[in-house]
Order: sequence, then C-alpha cells, then structure tokens
Amino acid sequence: MIDWEEFHNFFQSFGNNVIIDIIDTFVDDHQKDMKLIEQAIKDKDFPTIRFSSHHIKGSIGTFRDPDTAKIAYKLEEMGENNIEDGLKEAFAELQPAVKSLMQELLDYRKKITS
Repeated sequence: MIDWEEFHNFFQSFGNNVIIDIIDTFVDDHQKDMKLIEQAIKDKDFPTIRFSSHHIKGSIGTFRDPDTAKIAYKLEEMGENNIEDGLKEAFAELQPAVKSLMQELLDYRKKITS
C-alpha cells in the first residue's frame, strides 16, 4: 500500500504530467519484470532474479510502497545468494502486492487526469 503522505512529499514538485508519465512507465515495465522473474525462477537463473527484482523494487520504492518493496527485496536477496527454497512463495506474495500497487496508481492517475 502506498504511503500517500510520503508519495505527495516526494512528487509535489514534479507536476501531474510527470507523475502520469512515471506511472505509465511503471505500468508498462512492471509486466516485463514480473515475467522475467517468473521465468528466471523456473530456470533457476539467479542473476536474472536478482536484477529484475532489484529493478522492480526500485520502481516500487519510487511510489512509496514499503511493504511491496520489501517483498521485491527479499527476492533480490534470494537471487543474490542463490537461494532456491522459498522463491516461488516469495514471487506468489509479490504478484498480488504489485497488482494492488498498480490499481492504486491507476486510480490516482484517473483522479489527477479528471
């Protein structure tokens, strides 16, 4: 869940057009990252797990969603340390959290463009 106070403090000087562009970029990019992580877990490709989890964690952090970022960080660490046990479960935890973040962002985007 987005910490809206931190979100507004961070984005207050950006302007709505920039915020919309950042949201749109995340919406486009997150699907690629999630697919890469999912495939990397199947392939036991730990460098890709680490890299893609790190990338999505950074994007999530931009939107001030610490709980979802923490899950992505967990996956990043597992990739860094070649830990297979629990990867599927961590990814299963990340999926609905990212989906929820996406919905919050799309709702906010709609609000500022109306």
